[in-house]
Amino acid sequence: MKHDADVRKLVLAELNEKYANRNDTKIVNELGIANGNSRIDIAVINGILHGYELKSESDSLGRLVRQANYYDKIFERMTLVIDRKFLTQSKEIVPKWWGISVVNADYSKTIPIRKGRKVKTKNYPTLLNLLWKQELTGLLDYLEYPKKFKRLGKDDIYKLILQDKRKDTVKEYIYSALKKRTYS
Repeated sequence: MKHDADVRKLVLAELNEKYANRNDTKIVNELGIANGNSRIDIAVINGILHGYELKSESDSLGRLVRQANYYDKIFERMTLVIDRKFLTQSKEIVPKWWGISVVNADYSKTIPIRKGRKVKTKNYPTLLNLLWKQELTGLLDYLEYPKKFKRLGKDDIYKLILQDKRKDTVKEYIYSALKKRTYS
């Protein structure tokens, strides 16, 4: 029976090959979102935030509805990579804008079944919440706020930036911060 690690190894190999010559792209394993309430299996960060949720033969789809609710808030693209046994059921669970790929029988490649679409981030506060405290204070500098605001607590900085009208600039900064971050 195949496990998460088998799917992850395959998808990471395909993504590393696809983005090998792109300096603007970071591939992250297990990116925590929603204050650690959820994790996306793989996130690809470049001009957009693309999430990959993996379900191997040994998995179940029991948590997928809850996970999809979190992912829909921040990811501009989503791809569900599944064992073939989940194909029919997963089409009923995930939104139509998600892409779906199945892993072939010997787990040597993924086969696209449904091409996903790019959507706009639906929940700006959840996206902003991906930043750590030092990244938020860096955002204050980036947006040229007075230095005194750096003394505020994380929640107050967060509230201040939520009121800022430069959403595209903030989103650019968030993606840049996520790419610069060192992940374990």
